[in-house]
Amino acid sequence: MSSKRFRLLRRTLHFNNSRAGGSVDRFFKIRPLFSFINTSFQSVPQTSKQSIDEVMVGYKGKTAGNLRQYIRNKPDKWGFKLFSRASEDGFVHDMVLYQGKTTLQSHGVTMTSAEEAMGVTSQIVAALVSTMNLSSTTVVFADNYFTSLELVRYLQGKGCRYTGTARDNRIGKPPLKSVKDMEKKSVPRGSIDYVTSDDGILAVRWKDNKVVTMLSTDLGVEPVTTCQRYSNETKKKDDVPCPEVIKSYNANMGGIDKSDMLIHLYRTPMKSKRWYMRLFAYVIDICLTNAWLLYRRDCQALNETGMSLKDFRIEVFYAARCRNPTVHRPLLRTSVTSAVPSSSADIPPAVRGHRSHTPAASVRFDTTLFHVPMYVTRQTCKFCSKKGHIMRSNFLCRVCKVHLCLNGERNCFLQYHERVA
Repeated sequence: MSSKRFRLLRRTLHFNNSRAGGSVDRFFKIRPLFSFINTSFQSVPQTSKQSIDEVMVGYKGKTAGNLRQYIRNKPDKWGFKLFSRASEDGFVHDMVLYQGKTTLQSHGVTMTSAEEAMGVTSQIVAALVSTMNLSSTTVVFADNYFTSLELVRYLQGKGCRYTGTARDNRIGKPPLKSVKDMEKKSVPRGSIDYVTSDDGILAVRWKDNKVVTMLSTDLGVEPVTTCQRYSNETKKKDDVPCPEVIKSYNANMGGIDKSDMLIHLYRTPMKSKRWYMRLFAYVIDICLTNAWLLYRRDCQALNETGMSLKDFRIEVFYAARCRNPTVHRPLLRTSVTSAVPSSSADIPPAVRGHRSHTPAASVRFDTTLFHVPMYVTRQTCKFCSKKGHIMRSNFLCRVCKVHLCLNGERNCFLQYHERVA
């Protein structure tokens, strides 16, 4: 595709009626696309550990107004803010576009009286949890931006377990040592103070570099294990007591961060004056990343190594390049154990000035595809040309799109689709 045609297609690309403005939804230009992919992501079976966190889609333009947010501790400090729910391996199942106080209204969420009594950030968690499958067997993890005592009790009433760090002004008044007392030098590192309410909510404080406060309905303090921390006094790593709930939080909270890391490895460039095109590029990246994570799950189930994310994206590109699953390139050098090795029947290199049409090996040797000959204009047989013979044939493979001999003297059609040992 030429750059001129690419710019033409991008200029005419829209996701909604531009005249449909006037509603409270400020993301209406991109909303149908996000609704579609959210439905697709939610249909994928989720794992039992789900984390909720903020996501920043980098955007430096000025046309989005105050839809562009700022978060200091994110790799992309300026951009569009999303709230996402993901599995521990990084697969994103649901996303909410942030646009201020009308965020949930634009997302199509109807709040109950119990949900309205919670804080705004806790309402985001309730909205993301409402789309989960089997919430009674799932544990939700979130940081202190979302956690509140009201949220923990609300999810407990729904049968959903929760673990998250918390701010002191959101946990009520449990009989715990104050943060000021825990920060004293006389209190050793790794000190633990905790209390459990009558309804089974654990509140725990643990001293690390800073004092960490946490609420949980999933795990308790026991068994207390150890974690290694560097000591300025001994100049080496020492074992520090660590509650079980802290270890579980650290192990399962990184789903969103892992997804962000994978997306930032190979981002789709999309510079445009239209602000929503940057979100469109993010949708492409998140779909590719989620697809690769599903592929990795299948590879692990089959005890195979599988392709890297980079090779997977290239394979998707070449597969989507044509309407039929054929490519104009040699097979990628990947570590997939099921990859088909090249054979002596491969198509020769392209003649200068011409493009060699080569089907992917996974397509050429796939017997489940409907490889049938079609009678078309006569052209050179690709199989014979490899042997140095110039033979012409009227038969074209419907799937591979190459001309092959099919007569009483030669059956190149059959030989071409047979794998050479």
